[in-house]
Amino acid sequence: MQFQERIGAWLTSHGCFFRVWAPHADAVAVLVQDGPYWEVDDTVIRQDLVRSGDYWSGTVTDVRAGQLYRFEIRHHDGSSSQRLDPAARDVVSSELTRSDPSSRNGSIVLRTKPFPWAPFQTPRFENFIIYQLHIGSFAGRGDQFNKLSSDFLDIESKFSYIREMGFNCIQPLPVHEFAMDRSWGYNPASFFAPESSYGSPHNLAHFIDTAHQHGLAVIFDVVYNHAGPGDNVLWEFDGYTNEGGIYFEGGQQTHWGRGPAWWKQEVQDFFYQNARMFFEDYRADGLRFDVTTQIKGEHLKLVIDRIRREFPDKYLIAEHLPDHPWIINTCRFCATWNADSHHECQRALAGQEPLTKVKRFLGWEGYDHAWNLVKYTLGSHDDVGDQNNGNAEDGLTNWDKRHRYFVDQFGGRENWSARAKCRLAWALNVAMPGTPMMFMGSECHMASPHVTWGYWHDGRDQHGDHRFNWDIAGDPLGMEMRRLIAACNAIRWQNPALRADSLTIPHEDLTNQVLGFVRQLDENVVLTVVNLSEQNFTEYHYGVRTGGHTGQWTQILCTQDAAFGGWDGAGNAFHEPWTQSDGQVYINLPKWSIVMLRRK
Repeated sequence: MQFQERIGAWLTSHGCFFRVWAPHADAVAVLVQDGPYWEVDDTVIRQDLVRSGDYWSGTVTDVRAGQLYRFEIRHHDGSSSQRLDPAARDVVSSELTRSDPSSRNGSIVLRTKPFPWAPFQTPRFENFIIYQLHIGSFAGRGDQFNKLSSDFLDIESKFSYIREMGFNCIQPLPVHEFAMDRSWGYNPASFFAPESSYGSPHNLAHFIDTAHQHGLAVIFDVVYNHAGPGDNVLWEFDGYTNEGGIYFEGGQQTHWGRGPAWWKQEVQDFFYQNARMFFEDYRADGLRFDVTTQIKGEHLKLVIDRIRREFPDKYLIAEHLPDHPWIINTCRFCATWNADSHHECQRALAGQEPLTKVKRFLGWEGYDHAWNLVKYTLGSHDDVGDQNNGNAEDGLTNWDKRHRYFVDQFGGRENWSARAKCRLAWALNVAMPGTPMMFMGSECHMASPHVTWGYWHDGRDQHGDHRFNWDIAGDPLGMEMRRLIAACNAIRWQNPALRADSLTIPHEDLTNQVLGFVRQLDENVVLTVVNLSEQNFTEYHYGVRTGGHTGQWTQILCTQDAAFGGWDGAGNAFHEPWTQSDGQVYINLPKWSIVMLRRK
């Protein structure tokens, strides 16, 4: 885009260029101080900006990187107010000037020196296995670490842990500046600035570069459907107060207050430039848009069109629930979350029409590609994270609405069957079509009693401390699950069929609740058999229809192997069966398991 169309503050060889949207202002000036905090009487530069349409801009000489600035907006009645830059790339904190005249907060001028990025190629869209995490609580607690809230640098030390399990992408919960210093991140205060308690823009760039050096792509979670309810820089920005002012008037009502006025070109451009920043300044590999159902699709599409044209290799994900092909086929996102993959899987493993439920989320009906759906059988942050002291959505009295780690829904990490169901769920996630995603802690059964009440939260409530507990990540039960995760992810990388647009279901056994499906790419053929019952099938007596695929098969995974928490001899380690004349292959099939076979 043209330089003069950029909003925010930009250092050039001639000074610092400032540009801001303020249609109701009588005049706008930029104030500059030396910092590190804003002081009432310390302004060293004051310069009026020039109006062009509804934007105000100008180049101010003698401005240096690291200095603080504010916009002084003069109103029609002769009064004035000081405001932070809505597009500031950094701020001192989330504290606002509009609600507290004594605030010491300020926008920060960034240096323009290029970051020394290491080479990294964004994965092809079929090649993502995503690990979702929360910056503030992932470094968590344990013998070696006990900060209340972790930051970008703390998380860098955990990248090897994630990569060793075979994930190739991380998706942090929102990292933009939010109210106060602890939050899930879905209450944005300043959209362009990284959360000050997590670190600076340089720290964020270093975080991404370090992830890339570990082989991890980075997808950012962006919140464009609403702003923080009482603490956001956009509210009544230029003194116009109708329905929250220029950024909100006429915006869609959301569950969290009035959403931005997406019908305005200027608001669309604001979020387009924000999205562009993540790709241009931070080398992001994708964006996950929060609750796209709360944004008018016709307006959202205009922004997505621009982003897809300029960044065609970046993976744009919508949280569009319930999912609908419109968000892909018309709005042009690359993928959408598929909530059924979690909710129906949970119901299936609770015994509610197991085979029928699994079939509902197995494929990608209505979509062009399997990677158009992000699936998360073990749950996302929304499914695992709880509030109201563990009673969000009346979960204490409604199991189906309860927000818990998956293992805790079935009896807790000390319960063998609960752990077996978790192993089954992740193996299914990897074997079926779609982009697999896991929320932090699911890989080591992070549940009660080690995380009190079995849910994630970003700190303490009346039921204890719910941050990631590293003391148990490597205990015997945690290691069993981590080995299973690593084995499943490795199998997905080793078998292109599992990343292809391929699915047939040759075997459905409603009597025994067993499902068999085949995925194929050229000569790579994988048969996945899912036993959704308490029944063990031994002595290689269970026959599975192969859908016409003949030849010899070798087992590549059994989720009930002893190394994963099952037992010796559970599967088919030394049994390489052939497809028989009846079109079936005969195997051992343990209870609550997945057995995967590859045709030799």
